[in-house]
Amino acid sequence: MRVLRCSLVALAMTAFALAQGRQHPVAMPQGQPAAAPPTAIIEASAVITGRGNELHNTRILVQDGRIAAIGPDVTSPGAVVYDLRGQTVLPGFIDVHEHLTRHFGSNGNADDPRESQQQRTLGVVNNLWVTLMAGFTTVQSVGEPQDLVLRQYVQQGIIPGPRILTSYQDIYGSPYVGDDTTLRAKVDMLKYEGADLVKIFASDSIRDGANPILTLHQLQVLCGEARRVGLRTLVHAYRGSVHNAIAAGCTEVEHGTYGTQADLTFMAQKGVYFDPQIGLVIQNYIEHQKQFFGNGDYDASGFARMKQAMAINDKLFQEAVHTPGLKVVMGTDAVAGAFGHQEEEIIARIKLGQPAMDALDAATSLNAESLSLGSKIGTLAPGYRANIIAVAGDPLANPDFLRKVSFVMKDGTVYKDAVAPSSHPE
Repeated sequence: MRVLRCSLVALAMTAFALAQGRQHPVAMPQGQPAAAPPTAIIEASAVITGRGNELHNTRILVQDGRIAAIGPDVTSPGAVVYDLRGQTVLPGFIDVHEHLTRHFGSNGNADDPRESQQQRTLGVVNNLWVTLMAGFTTVQSVGEPQDLVLRQYVQQGIIPGPRILTSYQDIYGSPYVGDDTTLRAKVDMLKYEGADLVKIFASDSIRDGANPILTLHQLQVLCGEARRVGLRTLVHAYRGSVHNAIAAGCTEVEHGTYGTQADLTFMAQKGVYFDPQIGLVIQNYIEHQKQFFGNGDYDASGFARMKQAMAINDKLFQEAVHTPGLKVVMGTDAVAGAFGHQEEEIIARIKLGQPAMDALDAATSLNAESLSLGSKIGTLAPGYRANIIAVAGDPLANPDFLRKVSFVMKDGTVYKDAVAPSSHPE
């Protein structure tokens, strides 16, 4: 941890320069905690609250990192005023499925055995920065042990980035995964290590055939123990494993490829969250095929299976958003090459038929609810954390504006302000 800490602190500011090269964080000197954010007022002509509502010609008062008040007559003498009229103001986006440590090495590939610790750290810090600049103020990374250090230093303000939740490690099914006592111990160890959730592989990769690798009983043991110790469960599942994850009482199903309408209905009945991916992860693999190819199951057959799954995933997503009561959250499964482009998943969902407001709510308040943070983030309302972004247009009319993030505030601190004119005193 000592080596990683030194690397993070030493390389953080270099990462800022490499990542977009335009914006710099406010009050974030190298190796120092962020200064307390000043009182601020955001002037907005259009606000999307994250809960299906729009506000017009209003002001948002931010104090001590939280939203203190919203209304057209809000004022506070001496506050810094950010004039975002002409933009659309939204809650900071939330991504419930990322792999923060994945990046392309100095050799340009996803696998670089000669990469140094410093180079790896720089790649991860860059991921954090471009993710924040894309308007994502909270992410769930599933999961690497290094995430714990990243979570801590972002919390402390030592490096800039979105709030991080992590599974620390995952539990992968195999003939050697162990008996019931061993499975419970795996969950208990994750709790002890400080994980925010348990990531479970109930199926192998889509590239390897998407076959089940855990039984219903094993999922019941794992998800039951997680509930006992107060951890959520996120289950990577395809085919019959989708049904098993629901029946086992797990919290969330990831991917769901080859699932059925009956599975979707069952999910809705049980209150299980569903996170399909249609707009970024496979597209990113295909775009960067040369950088991934030859690394494990990233071979010709693996890429063929991923391409085959795209139409299947599209159909499943369309069925999901038309399933009454099903809670469809938004996760990108971002890996190397995808960071800074996570909005593509939201855009793709809208273009495939999900109402724009529903897609934006999924990426904000519904995602927050799935993380057990629904009373703290994901909504623009008094009492919530001041995670506020703006885009240069109306995403309800044209989702492509989600690519044009002009303003990012996280916990009351402004990290990006590309709107002219800039801020001024109240």
